[in-house]
Amino acid sequence: MIKVVNGRLPAEGGWRNQDLLICDGKIAAIGDLSALDTQETWDLLGMLVIPGLVDPHVHLDDPGFTWREDFATGSAAAAHGGVTTVIDMPETSLPNARTTEGLLAKWETVRAKAQVDYAFWGGVTGAEVQDGSFNRTMPALADLGVVGFKTYAISGMETYPRVSYGELREIMKQAAVLGLPVALHAEDYAVITQATLEIERRQGRSWQDYLDSRPAVAEQVAVAAAIQLAADTGAHLHIVHLSSGRGVELIRAAKARGISVTAETCPHYLVLAREDFTQWGARMKTTPPVREGWDQEVLWQALQEGTLDFVATDHASCEYPKEKATGSFFDAYAGIPGLETFLPLLWQEGYVQGRLSLLRFLQVTSEMAARLYGLHPRKGGLTVGADADFVVLNPAESWTIRGEQFFSRGKYTPFEGRRISAAVERTVVRGIVSFQKSGGMQSPIGDWIRRR
Repeated sequence: MIKVVNGRLPAEGGWRNQDLLICDGKIAAIGDLSALDTQETWDLLGMLVIPGLVDPHVHLDDPGFTWREDFATGSAAAAHGGVTTVIDMPETSLPNARTTEGLLAKWETVRAKAQVDYAFWGGVTGAEVQDGSFNRTMPALADLGVVGFKTYAISGMETYPRVSYGELREIMKQAAVLGLPVALHAEDYAVITQATLEIERRQGRSWQDYLDSRPAVAEQVAVAAAIQLAADTGAHLHIVHLSSGRGVELIRAAKARGISVTAETCPHYLVLAREDFTQWGARMKTTPPVREGWDQEVLWQALQEGTLDFVATDHASCEYPKEKATGSFFDAYAGIPGLETFLPLLWQEGYVQGRLSLLRFLQVTSEMAARLYGLHPRKGGLTVGADADFVVLNPAESWTIRGEQFFSRGKYTPFEGRRISAAVERTVVRGIVSFQKSGGMQSPIGDWIRRR
């Protein structure tokens, strides 16, 4: 047993001095434990204790594209950033997780490398619908404990084809039977294809041209279509990395109609805006791209009020600068290594700046994703019986984000130079220290957490 003393835990209206008791990797008690004798005691000296973050949208590229990121470096980045559970996407690995064989091959590759706990998304594409195999592969993946199924309305990967809306409807019908969500990268294929043709005619290569090729209306069209399919099939639809105020309006209206839909946004959509491309260029290229300043404000409001359910990083690292400085913005890799800036940015720009209450900060960084994906109450909160996953924050230590200090293979960030007013002192996974500022990264201890 381990007694954790002199920590300040979240409470209604602020922070409260409370102790934690850890037994067999679980939280066994919370409160005043001063009279309890234990084999080991951790004195936190008045530092803050929050639930370990859950990042439900990461691309750790292992096996297959490991020069960009592997599970060792990606999960180390998670621990360094206070993330104790990641949910890995199926498409950026080879073989990808569209079959049980692909999923188990991934697990065998990553199981000895993980610094934090992990779950997996299942994969399904239009190819499986066309050959009919989705009726077999989706139930088989569900039996292995995947949290849901990832789909793309538009895809830039030959190894992971997009779905048409007709194919998406068939996938949703099967997902409804299985009781699992369908996650959609929501940008309309036809809108973007036509817009890109117009850019190609004028030989556009700049970031302005790239933004013109992926307008916010493409997200609006795809979200609207997917919502109607969810209403028709009874499936749970989850929109990943929502970037626009137009998308927020559709999600709000769908929820008011009682349609089973949730949505996430990402730190880069909350913190960056179109004008920041002049400074950061391809370092902030993502799909969908960052939008206007007014979109940013709408996203913050929607996050606080609950229209948006939580935040995910869409962590996607690359070989920098080689895969970013390509000479054409269209050829540059689309992705930001976000695991190490997730907590700092939501803390500083959300909680400290007053855009998020303390309760809502905790919900959007841990609890709500854990609930949606069947990991709660084991993950996502500081409650008796939950896994002892928590982050110790030092509120007296401010620091500056520097990409060169990342544990991720991607040593770049469009948040370079931002000051943060609290630092991760320790990251604990199931009662085991994964990262400690004074001692660095510890031995891998991560485990596969399957959906309940």
